[in-house]
Amino acid sequence: MKKISRHAPAKARARRKDRRAFPIQHLPRSAFYRAKATQVVPLPSAHVDEIELAKRLGDFGLFERIPPAVLKAVAAGAHVRVFRQGEFIWQRGDPAREMVLIGSGFVKASRRDLNGASKTYGLFGPGDSMGLYAFWAGMRYPTDAIALSEGVTLIFVDAEEISRLAEEHPQLSRNMKGEVTRFSEAFINKIEIISAGSIQQRLAVLLLQLVGRYGVGEGNGHALLPVFLTLKQISEIIDARVETVARTLSRWKRIGWLLIDARGWRIHCLDQLNELLNRYGGRSRS
Repeated sequence: MKKISRHAPAKARARRKDRRAFPIQHLPRSAFYRAKATQVVPLPSAHVDEIELAKRLGDFGLFERIPPAVLKAVAAGAHVRVFRQGEFIWQRGDPAREMVLIGSGFVKASRRDLNGASKTYGLFGPGDSMGLYAFWAGMRYPTDAIALSEGVTLIFVDAEEISRLAEEHPQLSRNMKGEVTRFSEAFINKIEIISAGSIQQRLAVLLLQLVGRYGVGEGNGHALLPVFLTLKQISEIIDARVETVARTLSRWKRIGWLLIDARGWRIHCLDQLNELLNRYGGRSRS
């Protein structure tokens, strides 16, 4: 099986070639529906000129192998915004006129059920896009989009303009279809989590998915996950009680599987998580 870095865009691979690639052959195949881990350089602030913004657009899968002139045209109508944790990027039912490219931080797609409880249906981070699917389908945004971390930096682009340019540039059209597919995979990932079985298994699938998308391999079955999730956020994603999530994570910390520090989650149990999924329910597809 290929290493995850082989699936990233050429620019991302060039930036990462001197780092140890994270090997996915030891992890369950079901955890890697989205194996494209784009490493986007964080935007320093919301004040980015059009030339720099055009360069940054090329880091995203949506604009991979797109001519510079097209990137400049997109940048001319784009703008950058920084969000605080908990802020709405948009709300369910808003007209789907814009799509966003995530430069730094994490965003969740969620909505409340009839009882008012929030349910998370997708988690998106650096290199991902949001909003294209709703525009493509001619619908309003089906979920809220909420900043999950502090200082989420987003590039807003006009979806109508992107669609028009795609008619003139076949590569952009192909890239758009790829982005729609990846958005759908986020919901497939949610199904994988919920159907995993026990709370431990659901949490294992979530961590493996996040490591596969955003993790940095540290060797010997260890990885750094630069993500900060609260117990409430995790409980929304895996559909479990906060108290149950807390007990499971406390146990994993106590036995040395997990350490949380200023850089994020240090996971020392990738092999054990894989074994946990294989032992109960045979989730591996490798």
